[in-house]
Amino acid sequence: MSWSEHDIGGLVRPDDGLVSPEIFHDRELFDFESRRLFMRTWLYVGHESQLRKRGDFISTYMGLNPVLVVRQNDGGTKVVLNACRHRGMKVCRADSGNTRAFTCTFHGWSYGLDGALNNVPMQQAAYGDALDRGKFGLVQVPRVETYKGLIFANFDEDAPSLPEYLGDMAWYLDALVDRREGGIEVLGGVHKIVHRGNWKMGAEQFAGDNYHAFLTHVSASMSWRDADHEADPNPLKPGFQYSSRAGHGLAGWRKNGMDDAPYVPSADYELVAQYYRDTAAEVRDRLGAERVDGPSLGAGNVFPNFSFLTRVFCHSSIGIWHPVTPDTFQYWRYCVVDKAAPAEVKRAIMNNMHVWPLGVADSDDGENWSEISANLIGPAVRDVPLNYQMGMGRGLRDHPRFPGIITESYVAEESHRNFYRRWREFMTSEKYPAIGADEPAIATSSSEGR
Repeated sequence: MSWSEHDIGGLVRPDDGLVSPEIFHDRELFDFESRRLFMRTWLYVGHESQLRKRGDFISTYMGLNPVLVVRQNDGGTKVVLNACRHRGMKVCRADSGNTRAFTCTFHGWSYGLDGALNNVPMQQAAYGDALDRGKFGLVQVPRVETYKGLIFANFDEDAPSLPEYLGDMAWYLDALVDRREGGIEVLGGVHKIVHRGNWKMGAEQFAGDNYHAFLTHVSASMSWRDADHEADPNPLKPGFQYSSRAGHGLAGWRKNGMDDAPYVPSADYELVAQYYRDTAAEVRDRLGAERVDGPSLGAGNVFPNFSFLTRVFCHSSIGIWHPVTPDTFQYWRYCVVDKAAPAEVKRAIMNNMHVWPLGVADSDDGENWSEISANLIGPAVRDVPLNYQMGMGRGLRDHPRFPGIITESYVAEESHRNFYRRWREFMTSEKYPAIGADEPAIATSSSEGR
């Protein structure tokens, strides 16, 4: 099917809470999305702690585009396409490392840390004076900005600055990246998980889907629970959902429900839980009381594809949903720790991440996404819109404690509707899209604890 902008706009109807399954399946939409969305949004590419010395680099993707994030000789950071200007081959196939130059293994073209083409084998014999090396360096991504160690890049020179793009999502990010002096650092390497499904399935889940947790992940809590402890008859915990008209979202708990949970999975778990208790006063002084618990416990997503878990089962991690095909994506997850944390706490956080989510939750989620993707082969399935109506009309714009649109419930889908509202704006606009005038229904009074 050939899609027009009008057709694409009709696939997402956030005011009705309906979304067409075609956006998770159609090849032409996927190709269109690779340009309209991923060539214009701010995309996370790495953390400054991964680039400590000049020549340090990270290999990653911006949408479908392979890129290198490189610490320069002057201490700055550049992002360049990982594609040789001769035949388009990757000039680096390592995940990370340190180098003086990037050399294509096909014909040997070699590039400096800044992407400049420095050497062409047999240049005089092969080209004479015809090759202007100054015109054939690696393509540089024009926009690179950081937020408290998080490095983002953007191909669109007309896009707003990174702080403008993040908006009030930065307030919530601080509960992850700025708890203590020195911020966070990435610990260890990258964990790459290949999933069958569309990348938006993962991104929307982290943007605010607590609804799946009590059933999808029930086996983990049951296996950890004390044998003589009865199951909680009410799985809904005190929580809330944050949503941004810019497409960002987060689902959090009011307090650390893990502190009074009827199980302690391991000594590492208890060690980290005690660390969080011991540093609570410091975090309160630094960020304020509201970010000691509430927003600092849960999952979030910076539109479109940068997600994080903060203090979930005594670990924190960040990750990227990398699209591959309409029905395949990779999730790259990195462990993050407070730089000021003791070494034994850092090791325990890493160990906890290998239990949850890597050992349990990621496979649970992947099974759901793969089953959905398999169903979407059926045209009759794709003809039926999906329901995203949970919590409609219950969002608050003027919450007394939390910025953004707040739904005072552990489960809601306001952030999903705004995720796809923003997706639709990018997909139907030839230029960088302003946030439209159409707004979701908003409650006029608070309903604490619903």
